[in-house]
Amino acid sequence: MSFSKTGRENLRFFIPVIIAFSLITGFLLGARFGTVLHIDSFSSSSGMHPVNTLNEALGFLSSKYVEHLDRDSLAEEALKVWMGGLDPFSAYIKPKDLAWMNKRLSGSYVGIGIEFTINNDSILVLTVMEDSPAAFADIRVGDYLIAAGKDLGTNKIQQTPEEIIDQIRGKVGSWVKVLIFRPSENKYVILPCKRKDLDMPGVSPFISYNHSVAYIRIKEFNARTDQEFMVAMDSLFGKQQGEKDLILDLRGNPGGYLEKSTHLLNQLISESGKVMVTTRSKTGKETVYKTTGRPFFKPGKIVVLTDENTASASEIVAGALQDHKRAIIVGRPSFGKGLVQGQFNLSNGGALKLTIAKFYTPSGKLIQKPYKKEDTTGTRGGINPDILIAYEDQDTQMIWQMASRRLLPFVIENKLTTQSGTFTSNHFLVSEFMKQNKLPEEFRHLVWQRLKLAYIKQTSGPDAAMRAEFEVDPFLKAALTCLEKKGGK
Repeated sequence: MSFSKTGRENLRFFIPVIIAFSLITGFLLGARFGTVLHIDSFSSSSGMHPVNTLNEALGFLSSKYVEHLDRDSLAEEALKVWMGGLDPFSAYIKPKDLAWMNKRLSGSYVGIGIEFTINNDSILVLTVMEDSPAAFADIRVGDYLIAAGKDLGTNKIQQTPEEIIDQIRGKVGSWVKVLIFRPSENKYVILPCKRKDLDMPGVSPFISYNHSVAYIRIKEFNARTDQEFMVAMDSLFGKQQGEKDLILDLRGNPGGYLEKSTHLLNQLISESGKVMVTTRSKTGKETVYKTTGRPFFKPGKIVVLTDENTASASEIVAGALQDHKRAIIVGRPSFGKGLVQGQFNLSNGGALKLTIAKFYTPSGKLIQKPYKKEDTTGTRGGINPDILIAYEDQDTQMIWQMASRRLLPFVIENKLTTQSGTFTSNHFLVSEFMKQNKLPEEFRHLVWQRLKLAYIKQTSGPDAAMRAEFEVDPFLKAALTCLEKKGGK
């Protein structure tokens, strides 16, 4: 999945890296397409075989150029140039990345079990998974990852976040040493971690907010998302068929497998034969996905939350539910990715991710936003919400984006000793945070809300923080109001 500069910056700073680095695979059809894409299948308008010309040029470069050139590297660079001239989502995948990305789409990954964000070009640990290598090594929330590798010396040379991530990847059962800085103790520690195969849920969290509203967040559409969604639905609706409404949170969802999004739609649209999505190739071949009419669960009204990073397969879900008037869309216009990619394996162990079709919502809308410079249509693309959440109502101002990166470090450095009920907007910690980050008085209420949530998460856990989120998140507050007033069936 490809994002604009703003989208990439938001992901870089606000979404845990185990989610952020899943976006590189794009949105694939459920099956693989082909094994090897042969370059000699292309024709040339000049009548000369293009493979001969390319091989000749590559031969001269590698044998005659005055400096040493690696032939494989030259070929990879050529592939990058070719793919870079297409659409934003077609790409060349290096052999060393392909296995990791395919495994990532399967719903798991090999790693040490942490979620983190980037703070001042450093990796800040947000969450440590239970029974993970990081937990056994005593990596803690609030630690900074400084470096990683098989052999770390005594020199505290800081690596870039990308270098650390690359070093943490590896084979199951292998060891990696991680150099961390622990602000709470003002010390550096080298901790060994044994890499492990870890699950990466596509659905998280899901809670019953009250007796009449269920909440499910779909983080991505990987190979396990549909199964996890069924588990969540059974937990929330198994004994309350039709008695509970649903808030489906697709904010920040980059997409994934098309077929998994249709499996989810089959559980939310009860009628049979309804078009969910249509794909169309350059030859005009159409594939139409229709509902089965056999849902296992029957939620009442549905509200879907979207934002500017809701993309691809998640836009299929939002678009189908909106077109069939099964849900009210609350939030902001979605990303606008209406292209389908297929993966074609190469003989060097890498692959090409190529756009092979466009997809259309049930009403026939192509949601792809323009990506060619010569496009002057002015169309934006994406799914437009029924109820818009204004940008100024959420943490999108640049000044707040900069300050919010300091929330977790501030909470860890300043333990809250009073009860949350007395933690008011005039609390000294709120004032101190504003002072440190040079925030104007108009941000006081927002700082208080976000600090309170951060403290609740640290002291009471993510479920308690999620429930508290309903009191302050403008998206969730609008969704609750919508369920009280509107239909949606």
